[in-house]
Amino acid sequence: MKRKLTTVFILLILWQMASWMIQKEVILPFPGDVLMRMGSYLFDKPFYIAIFYTMIRILISFVVAMLVGITLGIFSGLYSSFRQYLQPIMTLLQTIPQIGYMLILLVWVDSDLSLLLIIFFMLMPIFYFNTMHGMMHIDSDLQDIITLYHHPLYYNLRYAYLPLIKGYILSAVETCLPLSFKVGVMAEVFVSAQHGIGKQLYLARVQIDMIGIFAWILWMVIIVWMLTKFSTLIMGWIQNKNKK
Repeated sequence: MKRKLTTVFILLILWQMASWMIQKEVILPFPGDVLMRMGSYLFDKPFYIAIFYTMIRILISFVVAMLVGITLGIFSGLYSSFRQYLQPIMTLLQTIPQIGYMLILLVWVDSDLSLLLIIFFMLMPIFYFNTMHGMMHIDSDLQDIITLYHHPLYYNLRYAYLPLIKGYILSAVETCLPLSFKVGVMAEVFVSAQHGIGKQLYLARVQIDMIGIFAWILWMVIIVWMLTKFSTLIMGWIQNKNKK
């Protein structure tokens, strides 16, 4: 912890020195001004509204992407024919850059739905491939035992497959939580969403408000850090619960 705080302190010193040298707020504002703006946001209603809309979009897309990706990944792991049909599609979805989804979806659907779909298509292949690889790496002896007892698929999923691939799913969650936030905010900026953190960044850019831009970026860093810590706590809780 001390080393992390030392690193942050050194970065702030370097930032302060660079700001002194440049002496242009529109290029690099002073860290003190940015920190003051960050504090002032805590007393502004639009700050909480922006975070609320962004988090709601992320949560909806994240949950849907997780459910669809895990479901398709399980069936791809169980049935090779299903995997052979679906895997090229998933590879294509994973290859398309975020900007590609933005340009296509903005033509097909309205901006609000496009924001949800952009996050969904960026996250779902990650859940799919992680789950599929987990299913394919189940020990063959365990697979034979599962098959031997002839339990219904629902029973095998709940008591055999999901516990065995839990690590792969949790790894996808840990990756996708911060990624969903970054993808969501970038999409909000591009599609000019009515509400959200991306909208606030867009307004700051139009007004050439570099202090506001830096303040929102630092708040984003804090939120992503909190999401990462939250996902770590959730994973630890799930693992401890399963051990008992």
